[in-house]
Amino acid sequence: MSAPTRRRGPSKGDRKQEALLETAERLLAVKPLAEIGIEELARGAGISRSSFYFYFESRQAMLLALLARVSDDLVTQVVECWLEPQSDMRKTVRQSIGLAVKMWHEHGAVLMAADSPDAPPEAKEFMADMTGRLVAATVDMIERGRETGAAPAGPPSAHALATMLVGMTEHVISHNAGALGQDELVDTLTAIWHRAVFAAD
Repeated sequence: MSAPTRRRGPSKGDRKQEALLETAERLLAVKPLAEIGIEELARGAGISRSSFYFYFESRQAMLLALLARVSDDLVTQVVECWLEPQSDMRKTVRQSIGLAVKMWHEHGAVLMAADSPDAPPEAKEFMADMTGRLVAATVDMIERGRETGAAPAGPPSAHALATMLVGMTEHVISHNAGALGQDELVDTLTAIWHRAVFAAD
């Protein structure tokens, strides 16, 4: 009987790339992408300036990698939340909005960088794709609610309602700037979502 295969951990290269991404996110929280130098990124990751280009061809390419990671993580968590069977849909709505607020609190600097003048055109495509996937997941949630009787039938259409709710939520979270605490922000958005989707006229 052969010995079990040992599971390999992340390679040295993987760890260095992760260190670069972590350094970039930390710097984006205090300065725009255009002011972040390759040398300080490399220094933060413990590599030479020339080694930076082994992992990313530019700061813009590195930003795209950050956006892909953050957007995929957000969408995955929200979709899993919507798909989990719940008898209390208000609780489900609050959980999903809480995830979005938490994600923005932790990674808002990366998401905001997508609109910076120095960001590549693909950055806006990442954001549009993220929004589109969140809308699609919300449409599915609304339609399942209507099919089971948990939500009243439209109008408006599930897609129109999902588009407006997701767009409103993204705008409110990204422009909150500390005006509301996280709990108040989540509670308020939860009330709006629950009344819009599950409350009868």
